[in-house]
Amino acid sequence: MKYFDTLVEKIKQNRITKEFFFDELKSIKSLEDIDVEDIENLRLLGLPLLINGDNLALKTSTADIRNQKFCIVDIEANGSKPNEFQIIEIGAVMIQNGAEIDRLETFVQADLLPESITILTGITLGDLKDAPPLGLVLEKFRLFLGDAVFIAHNVNFDYSFISASLQKAGFGPLLNRKLCTIELSRKCFVAQKYGLGFLMEFFDVSFGEQHRALVDARMADYVFKQCLSCLPNDITTTEELIEFSRPPKKKKKKKKVSG
Repeated sequence: MKYFDTLVEKIKQNRITKEFFFDELKSIKSLEDIDVEDIENLRLLGLPLLINGDNLALKTSTADIRNQKFCIVDIEANGSKPNEFQIIEIGAVMIQNGAEIDRLETFVQADLLPESITILTGITLGDLKDAPPLGLVLEKFRLFLGDAVFIAHNVNFDYSFISASLQKAGFGPLLNRKLCTIELSRKCFVAQKYGLGFLMEFFDVSFGEQHRALVDARMADYVFKQCLSCLPNDITTTEELIEFSRPPKKKKKKKKVSG
Protein backbone atom coordinates (compact mmCIF):
# COMPACT_ATOMS: atom_id res chain seq x y z
CA MET A 1 0.00 0.00 0.00
CA LYS A 2 3.00 2.33 -0.28
CA TYR A 3 1.71 3.73 -3.56
CA PHE A 4 -1.67 4.32 -1.93
CA ASP A 5 0.10 6.37 0.74
CA THR A 6 1.79 8.38 -2.01
CA LEU A 7 -1.60 9.13 -3.58
CA VAL A 8 -3.00 10.26 -0.24
CA GLU A 9 -0.04 12.62 0.20
CA LYS A 10 -0.97 14.18 -3.15
CA ILE A 11 -4.54 14.64 -1.94
CA LYS A 12 -3.16 16.51 1.10
CA GLN A 13 -1.27 18.82 -1.24
CA ASN A 14 -4.35 19.36 -3.45
CA ARG A 15 -2.43 17.95 -6.41
CA ILE A 16 -4.73 15.16 -7.55
CA THR A 17 -8.04 14.99 -9.41
CA LYS A 18 -10.83 12.52 -8.69
CA GLU A 19 -10.41 10.93 -12.10
CA PHE A 20 -6.67 10.39 -11.70
CA PHE A 21 -7.08 9.08 -8.14
CA PHE A 22 -9.71 6.52 -9.13
CA ASP A 23 -7.69 5.35 -12.14
CA GLU A 24 -4.59 4.87 -9.99
CA LEU A 25 -6.50 3.00 -7.26
CA LYS A 26 -7.56 0.43 -9.86
CA SER A 27 -3.90 -0.55 -10.27
CA ILE A 28 -3.45 -1.40 -6.57
CA LYS A 29 -3.79 -5.15 -6.06
CA SER A 30 -5.14 -4.98 -2.51
CA LEU A 31 -8.04 -2.83 -3.78
CA GLU A 32 -8.93 -4.93 -6.80
CA ASP A 33 -12.16 -6.18 -5.20
CA ILE A 34 -13.24 -2.68 -4.12
CA ASP A 35 -15.38 -0.25 -6.12
CA VAL A 36 -12.78 2.49 -5.91
CA GLU A 37 -14.97 5.03 -7.74
CA ASP A 38 -17.53 4.89 -4.93
CA ILE A 39 -16.38 7.63 -2.55
CA GLU A 40 -18.84 6.54 0.13
CA ASN A 41 -17.38 3.04 -0.04
CA LEU A 42 -13.86 4.45 0.44
CA ARG A 43 -15.13 6.40 3.42
CA LEU A 44 -16.56 3.20 4.91
CA LEU A 45 -13.06 1.71 4.61
CA GLY A 46 -11.82 4.60 6.73
CA LEU A 47 -10.51 7.13 4.21
CA PRO A 48 -11.85 10.58 5.28
CA LEU A 49 -12.42 11.93 1.76
CA LEU A 50 -14.06 15.19 0.78
CA ILE A 51 -14.93 16.34 -2.73
CA ASN A 52 -13.34 19.67 -3.60
CA GLY A 53 -14.54 20.52 -7.11
CA ASP A 54 -12.68 18.25 -9.53
CA ASN A 55 -10.15 17.43 -6.82
CA LEU A 56 -10.26 15.54 -3.55
CA ALA A 57 -9.43 16.64 -0.03
CA LEU A 58 -9.07 15.01 3.38
CA LYS A 59 -11.30 15.97 6.31
CA THR A 60 -8.26 15.53 8.51
CA SER A 61 -6.44 18.36 6.70
CA THR A 62 -8.74 20.96 8.22
CA ALA A 63 -10.13 19.07 11.24
CA ASP A 64 -9.21 20.65 14.56
CA ILE A 65 -7.41 18.12 16.77
CA ARG A 66 -9.94 18.84 19.53
CA ASN A 67 -12.84 17.71 17.34
CA GLN A 68 -11.12 14.72 15.73
CA LYS A 69 -12.00 11.19 16.77
CA PHE A 70 -8.95 9.11 17.63
CA CYS A 71 -9.19 5.34 18.12
CA ILE A 72 -6.38 3.90 20.23
CA VAL A 73 -6.05 0.20 19.45
CA ASP A 74 -4.16 -2.84 20.65
CA ILE A 75 -4.42 -6.47 19.63
CA GLU A 76 -3.15 -9.76 20.96
CA ALA A 77 -2.57 -12.54 18.44
CA ASN A 78 -1.49 -16.18 18.55
CA GLY A 79 1.42 -15.46 16.22
CA SER A 80 3.12 -12.57 14.47
CA LYS A 81 2.08 -13.21 10.84
CA PRO A 82 -1.55 -12.50 9.86
CA ASN A 83 -1.44 -14.96 6.94
CA GLU A 84 -0.61 -17.80 9.36
CA PHE A 85 -2.10 -16.69 12.68
CA GLN A 86 -5.03 -14.67 13.97
CA ILE A 87 -6.16 -12.03 16.41
CA ILE A 88 -7.27 -13.44 19.77
CA GLU A 89 -8.16 -10.18 21.52
CA ILE A 90 -8.93 -6.58 20.51
CA GLY A 91 -9.05 -3.57 22.80
CA ALA A 92 -9.84 -0.06 21.61
CA VAL A 93 -10.56 3.32 23.19
CA MET A 94 -12.29 6.07 21.21
CA ILE A 95 -11.48 9.60 22.33
CA GLN A 96 -12.56 13.06 21.23
CA ASN A 97 -11.65 16.41 22.74
CA GLY A 98 -9.41 14.65 25.25
CA ALA A 99 -12.18 12.46 26.68
CA GLU A 100 -13.10 8.81 26.19
CA ILE A 101 -16.42 8.51 24.37
CA ASP A 102 -16.51 4.74 23.76
CA ARG A 103 -14.50 1.56 24.15
CA LEU A 104 -14.37 -1.94 22.70
CA GLU A 105 -12.97 -5.09 24.30
CA THR A 106 -13.42 -8.67 23.19
CA PHE A 107 -11.74 -12.05 22.98
CA VAL A 108 -11.83 -13.83 19.62
CA GLN A 109 -12.60 -17.49 19.12
CA ALA A 110 -9.51 -19.56 18.33
CA ASP A 111 -8.37 -23.19 18.48
CA LEU A 112 -4.62 -22.50 18.47
CA LEU A 113 -2.82 -20.84 21.35
CA PRO A 114 0.91 -21.47 21.84
CA GLU A 115 2.05 -21.77 25.44
CA SER A 116 4.40 -18.81 24.92
CA ILE A 117 1.39 -16.56 24.19
CA THR A 118 -0.41 -17.76 27.32
CA ILE A 119 2.70 -17.05 29.40
CA LEU A 120 3.01 -13.56 27.88
CA THR A 121 -0.66 -12.54 28.05
CA GLY A 122 -2.32 -14.79 30.60
CA ILE A 123 -4.96 -15.66 27.97
CA THR A 124 -5.98 -19.34 27.86
CA LEU A 125 -7.83 -21.47 25.32
CA GLY A 126 -10.71 -21.51 27.80
CA ASP A 127 -11.01 -17.74 27.41
CA LEU A 128 -11.29 -18.13 23.63
CA LYS A 129 -13.50 -21.21 23.42
CA ASP A 130 -16.87 -19.43 23.58
CA ALA A 131 -15.71 -16.04 22.28
CA PRO A 132 -17.30 -14.56 19.13
CA PRO A 133 -15.76 -15.69 15.81
CA LEU A 134 -13.13 -13.57 14.09
CA GLY A 135 -15.40 -12.41 11.24
CA LEU A 136 -18.00 -11.06 13.67
CA VAL A 137 -15.36 -9.28 15.76
CA LEU A 138 -13.74 -7.71 12.68
CA GLU A 139 -17.10 -6.45 11.44
CA LYS A 140 -17.84 -4.97 14.87
CA PHE A 141 -14.42 -3.34 14.99
CA ARG A 142 -14.81 -1.86 11.50
CA LEU A 143 -18.09 -0.22 12.52
CA PHE A 144 -16.56 0.97 15.80
CA LEU A 145 -13.52 2.49 14.08
CA GLY A 146 -15.36 4.31 11.30
CA ASP A 147 -13.07 6.95 9.79
CA ALA A 148 -11.34 7.78 13.09
CA VAL A 149 -7.56 8.11 13.13
CA PHE A 150 -6.07 4.71 14.02
CA ILE A 151 -3.51 5.02 16.84
CA ALA A 152 -1.31 2.36 18.42
CA HIS A 153 2.03 1.93 20.12
CA ASN A 154 4.07 0.59 17.17
CA VAL A 155 1.12 1.29 14.92
CA ASN A 156 2.39 -0.51 11.82
CA PHE A 157 2.04 -3.92 13.49
CA ASP A 158 -1.54 -3.51 14.77
CA TYR A 159 -2.71 -1.63 11.67
CA SER A 160 -1.25 -4.09 9.14
CA PHE A 161 -2.39 -7.16 11.11
CA ILE A 162 -5.98 -5.90 11.39
CA SER A 163 -6.00 -4.69 7.78
CA ALA A 164 -4.78 -8.06 6.47
CA SER A 165 -7.34 -9.85 8.66
CA LEU A 166 -10.17 -7.64 7.41
CA GLN A 167 -9.16 -8.20 3.82
CA LYS A 168 -8.89 -11.95 4.31
CA ALA A 169 -12.40 -11.95 5.80
CA GLY A 170 -13.78 -10.06 2.79
CA PHE A 171 -14.21 -6.66 4.46
CA GLY A 172 -11.53 -4.80 2.50
CA PRO A 173 -8.34 -3.24 3.93
CA LEU A 174 -8.02 -0.39 6.39
CA LEU A 175 -7.68 3.01 4.71
CA ASN A 176 -7.77 5.08 7.90
CA ARG A 177 -5.19 7.70 8.70
CA LYS A 178 -2.80 6.37 11.33
CA LEU A 179 -0.42 7.61 13.99
CA CYS A 180 2.22 5.91 16.15
CA THR A 181 2.48 6.85 19.83
CA ILE A 182 6.09 5.65 19.96
CA GLU A 183 7.11 8.12 17.26
CA LEU A 184 4.92 10.90 18.67
CA SER A 185 6.28 10.47 22.20
CA ARG A 186 9.85 10.73 20.88
CA LYS A 187 8.93 14.15 19.52
CA CYS A 188 7.23 15.31 22.71
CA PHE A 189 9.43 14.26 25.64
CA VAL A 190 12.79 12.70 26.42
CA ALA A 191 12.83 9.23 28.00
CA GLN A 192 15.43 6.47 28.19
CA LYS A 193 13.05 4.06 26.45
CA TYR A 194 9.70 4.35 24.73
CA GLY A 195 8.10 0.93 25.36
CA LEU A 196 4.71 1.06 27.08
CA GLY A 197 5.95 -0.61 30.26
CA PHE A 198 8.79 1.85 30.67
CA LEU A 199 6.60 4.86 29.89
CA MET A 200 4.09 3.82 32.56
CA GLU A 201 6.96 3.87 35.07
CA PHE A 202 8.16 7.17 33.59
CA PHE A 203 4.73 8.77 34.21
CA ASP A 204 4.18 6.79 37.44
CA VAL A 205 0.76 5.42 36.43
CA SER A 206 -0.73 1.93 36.17
CA PHE A 207 -3.62 0.49 34.19
CA GLY A 208 -3.06 -3.21 35.01
CA GLU A 209 -0.95 -6.01 33.64
CA GLN A 210 0.61 -5.34 30.24
CA HIS A 211 0.01 -7.52 27.16
CA ARG A 212 -3.76 -7.47 27.43
CA ALA A 213 -5.43 -5.60 24.61
CA LEU A 214 -7.58 -3.05 26.44
CA VAL A 215 -4.94 -2.43 29.12
CA ASP A 216 -2.32 -1.71 26.47
CA ALA A 217 -4.76 0.47 24.52
CA ARG A 218 -5.46 2.51 27.66
CA MET A 219 -1.71 2.84 28.26
CA ALA A 220 -1.19 4.10 24.71
CA ASP A 221 -4.17 6.43 25.17
CA TYR A 222 -2.50 7.92 28.25
CA VAL A 223 0.77 8.42 26.36
CA PHE A 224 -1.13 10.04 23.49
CA LYS A 225 -2.88 12.49 25.81
CA GLN A 226 0.43 13.41 27.46
CA CYS A 227 1.82 14.15 24.00
CA LEU A 228 -1.19 16.31 23.09
CA SER A 229 -0.60 18.40 26.18
CA CYS A 230 2.87 19.46 25.04
CA LEU A 231 2.46 19.92 21.28
CA PRO A 232 3.94 23.00 19.62
CA ASN A 233 1.35 25.76 19.31
CA ASP A 234 1.41 25.66 15.52
CA ILE A 235 0.13 22.04 15.41
CA THR A 236 -3.64 22.48 15.27
CA THR A 237 -5.07 20.14 12.60
CA THR A 238 -5.13 16.37 12.50
CA GLU A 239 -2.88 16.14 9.44
CA GLU A 240 -0.38 18.51 11.05
CA LEU A 241 -0.32 16.20 14.07
CA ILE A 242 0.20 13.11 11.89
CA GLU A 243 3.00 14.83 9.99
CA PHE A 244 4.62 16.07 13.20
CA SER A 245 4.59 12.54 14.65
CA ARG A 246 6.59 11.05 11.80
CA PRO A 247 10.31 10.43 12.20
CA PRO A 248 12.56 12.67 10.08
CA LYS A 249 13.26 11.34 6.63
CA LYS A 250 16.70 9.86 6.22
CA LYS A 251 18.80 11.74 3.72
CA LYS A 252 20.16 9.62 0.93
CA LYS A 253 23.92 9.49 0.88
CA LYS A 254 25.41 10.91 -2.27
CA LYS A 255 27.45 8.46 -4.22
CA LYS A 256 31.06 9.42 -4.56
CA VAL A 257 32.16 9.87 -8.13
CA SER A 258 35.56 8.37 -8.70
CA GLY A 259 38.13 9.93 -10.96
